Amino acid sequence: MPVKRLRSHFKRWVKHTFQSRPELTITTATTDCATPSLGMNRKYRFTTVQEIFVDYTKDVQNSPGSPATISTYDQLGIIKEKDYDQDSNPSTAPSSQWERLETHVAKLNRESESHESYKVIYVVRHGRGVHNVVMDAVGPKWKEKWALEEGATLDKLPDMPELPSARGDKSEYISWVDSELVTKGRDQARELASDWVKWNRDNGMPIPGTIYTSPMDRCLETTVLIYGDVLQENGRNVQPVVKENLRERLTNHTCDRRKSRSWIEEKYPMCHFEPGFKENDILWKARSKDPGEITAETEDNHTARKQRLLEDIFDTDNSHFISLTTHSYAISAILASVGAPFFRVKEGSMLAMLIKAEKEPPPMNGNHSGGGTVKHST
Repeated sequence: MPVKRLRSHFKRWVKHTFQSRPELTITTATTDCATPSLGMNRKYRFTTVQEIFVDYTKDVQNSPGSPATISTYDQLGIIKEKDYDQDSNPSTAPSSQWERLETHVAKLNRESESHESYKVIYVVRHGRGVHNVVMDAVGPKWKEKWALEEGATLDKLPDMPELPSARGDKSEYISWVDSELVTKGRDQARELASDWVKWNRDNGMPIPGTIYTSPMDRCLETTVLIYGDVLQENGRNVQPVVKENLRERLTNHTCDRRKSRSWIEEKYPMCHFEPGFKENDILWKARSKDPGEITAETEDNHTARKQRLLEDIFDTDNSHFISLTTHSYAISAILASVGAPFFRVKEGSMLAMLIKAEKEPPPMNGNHSGGGTVKHST
């Protein structure tokens, strides 16, 4: 394409993207969390639509400890009595706030331009796992030593009531490779499952059209426990889609080394796998046990990996409501990808966000254009 035509095409795209349409006013997050790696290569600009769910950042500012963390809000913090301006006939408007939001999101997707789309994303952090228990027990020595091991006998570790030996045998070996849930982690997931049934039954909270999960055992079990009851009540089966890029930030911590695809298929036969999912773990790399030689995935690279995850979902999934079961640092990377401020999510907790996706302009000189998140009306 000639340069003049390309520039003209780009100007038309910019005008088309940012022109004002009075019938829809969407306020998106203004925090610029885009990294250099995202700015040059991303296909979509993701932003969080504000004033749909509570502002988590206001709560974490007053949260004790560092980093600040949030836990699950009632009905995931949806702002009640919010007027979405989508009901032309109030007598036929949905009755509950969740039903109104579902109608609103469908309207946004129906009336938005072809380069825009919207999804409500339920983000779940897995329940408490064996590695979380050991990490808390050993403190700083976790990163220095234990995270690089595959496990240990109980006599080598501090007393951990959450990991009782079945026979009080201190020689029992505890492994945290692809760490599984402990009893508290399963209880956390079951509590969310009970909430889901209540919120769906009493408030019309929409069940996700697609449920995605990290391939780690603790995420798989959390997913099945959380969604089993509410899906059964609605005549559906749990059929999670396993996605490699939902995994935690990649280091040489053995808790993040996954088992084989065959193992997952045997233990979780209800799961589906994304195209190209490998039999063996090709992401996790064993490295030197010398802490000074640890080469972790950088924060920029991790955020770029989560950006690719979201781009893949928005490219291929037509569901307006989806769920992601993942990990602590993975959630932070997702927040960065959608322009949300930094905070942590407690074990076995869930949050919700309405995400707006805008396709970036056509690539110029082989790269997509960059830029941070913006606040604008569409």
